[in-house]
Amino acid sequence: MNILYVCSDFGIRPQGVKGASIHLRSITRALSDLGHCVSLLSPHPAPDSGHPVIPLPIACDDVLVEAAGRLRHWLKGHHFSHSAGHELRDLSYNMWVVDRACALLDDQVPDAIVERLSLFGSVGMELAERWNCPHIVEVNALLSREAAQYRDLEMGSLACEIEQRVLNSSDAVTVVSRELSDELTGIGVDGGKIHVVPNGTDVDLFDPKDDGKSLRRQLGLGNAFVVGFAGSLKAWHGVDVLVTAFKEVLKDEPRSMLLIVGTGPMEDLLRTQAMGMGIGESVVFTGGVEHALIPTYLSAMDVAVAPFLDIDSFYFSPIKLFEYMAAGVCVIASELGQIADVIEDGHEGLLCPANDATALAMAMNRARQYPELRSRLGAAARSLVERKYTWRAAARKTSDIVEHAVQGRTSRARSSKACSIARGEGSVPK
Repeated sequence: MNILYVCSDFGIRPQGVKGASIHLRSITRALSDLGHCVSLLSPHPAPDSGHPVIPLPIACDDVLVEAAGRLRHWLKGHHFSHSAGHELRDLSYNMWVVDRACALLDDQVPDAIVERLSLFGSVGMELAERWNCPHIVEVNALLSREAAQYRDLEMGSLACEIEQRVLNSSDAVTVVSRELSDELTGIGVDGGKIHVVPNGTDVDLFDPKDDGKSLRRQLGLGNAFVVGFAGSLKAWHGVDVLVTAFKEVLKDEPRSMLLIVGTGPMEDLLRTQAMGMGIGESVVFTGGVEHALIPTYLSAMDVAVAPFLDIDSFYFSPIKLFEYMAAGVCVIASELGQIADVIEDGHEGLLCPANDATALAMAMNRARQYPELRSRLGAAARSLVERKYTWRAAARKTSDIVEHAVQGRTSRARSSKACSIARGEGSVPK
């Protein structure tokens, strides 16, 4: 099939390193590998030239971006909330890009549109209405709710209205977790069209046999017991709890090291926290790292930790969890949401209560004391990911959903035509 993948989010660069960018590249590649012809509509340049997705040659208008930037600058200079600049840019992109996409593709209309839900984004919905083709919405979060909770949102009611219309008008909705499915039904989305498609990983990128010795030497880790975290440093990832717990590990094994791979808004606070606790020399911050290098960094860890905080509704499907598991490293994670569905404590990893530094320290010390346990858990985790949590598995589920939506449209069109003929509204074949 010809599938148009739409991502209108200016914060998601197809060449980027954060989880959303990895998801975009990975799911479109996996859909292409299944034999679909996948085109990408994004305000940013496409992935690198080796990626199979076909970018639509519609470069985002510099005037649109510049005008939004000027508005943000003016608002900030006058001590107003400046989030409206971003919001107006996102709204303007809807209006600006739809006509251009239609002009480009009217002669080769896609069989279906898969649209990643974006704040204020309605591009996929509008194109599907114009072309009368199936529209599948991919939901990784309820963005209007997330934006209102974690950052300024000036036009919140409009964001909710657009989001609701996009979801309700779609042929099908994919969500990354059962918890997110519950949230959508809670705001009135038809549960019958919601499908859970967890995130995954590309197991071929991760080699559990890599012992990480070269990187350990490079980073000065030596033969220390290395606790690691890889990902964006955001508040809900709970890395501050990890730093607190790690101090307890140092009491039992002073040569231990904490390796924090990634960057984000919490980085400076975490550095200050480590120094203030007197453990700065035992904590290594790498800063931002290209995703292609993450497997190497994971190989240098004895345990990899996902210390997520217990937020109101833990709806995530953490890509880092599946990457940890694919690398065959011993995983220690918060017992929350999908994490607890994927990992059975003591079988594919160790689980501990969220926000609990004492419990986390105990789990890390247990893993430190028993190397054979780390090895067994890592091997079991790798095996589980190979069976169930790959991008190819996610693409197969998405492909089935898309094909069902296409068939549903075809069946309804045939039924409608038959009814018209029966009523004498159409020509009867001779």
